[in-house]
Amino acid sequence: MASGLRFKDKVAIITGGCSGIGKGCVEVFVENGGTVVVFDINDKVGNTLSLPGPGNVSYIHCDVTNEEEIKNSIKLTVEKHSKIDCLINDVGMHHGSHLIDNLTVDSFRQILNINVVSMFAMSKYALPHLRKTKGSIVNMSSFSGTNAQAETPTYCSSKGAIISLSKALAIDEAKNGVRVNAVCPGPINTPLLQSWLEQEGEKGKLVKNWSQLGRFGEPREIGLACLFLAADATFTTGAELMCTGGCEIGYGVK
Repeated sequence: MASGLRFKDKVAIITGGCSGIGKGCVEVFVENGGTVVVFDINDKVGNTLSLPGPGNVSYIHCDVTNEEEIKNSIKLTVEKHSKIDCLINDVGMHHGSHLIDNLTVDSFRQILNINVVSMFAMSKYALPHLRKTKGSIVNMSSFSGTNAQAETPTYCSSKGAIISLSKALAIDEAKNGVRVNAVCPGPINTPLLQSWLEQEGEKGKLVKNWSQLGRFGEPREIGLACLFLAADATFTTGAELMCTGGCEIGYGVK
């Protein structure tokens, strides 16, 4: 069983690390001795980030839909810390529940740009550095990308694309010693989930019962899964790690 400081002397970039799952990942990696660089656009939170633990955290304003900002932010990270051992791509958005009739083509392009293209771009510019350290990438997908759900065609499509991107990169980067995996969370207690539940009204009250464990997951639990993939799962690549509390097993209410 893993023990001690599992990410000591290593450097991780975590996108979207100012809130939600991203912040849970930051907390876990810092507690395990990691140097964490948060890429986000929430300057108010980012510039005041301070977490207890033997590791340390810093912040760079980076819009992950802006290719130049990505390149510059990765350059700054390497200049300061000399290397990158892990990239966690966590930035994502959700349109809420809508039938295809009420979604525009532009809204689909927007969610693909934020949820998928950003991960492609981050991976593209981080990989030259990850190859040097034999590091890894963890991409945040969703059980919506493997199982789908009603009235979310754009979100499900984007999350499914993340899984395929991760597997394809895992094949290409194996020769370089870089592992690429996807984490597929179920309903996690984040601001994004709470916002969606408010939109759902009475129907939203049933979401907690999606999981076999009868509760929402916590951001730190996903952080622990990411740490496992980054630090311990040295023979794991191209995998989809389901962190859903069992949402996808058994017979659900249709």
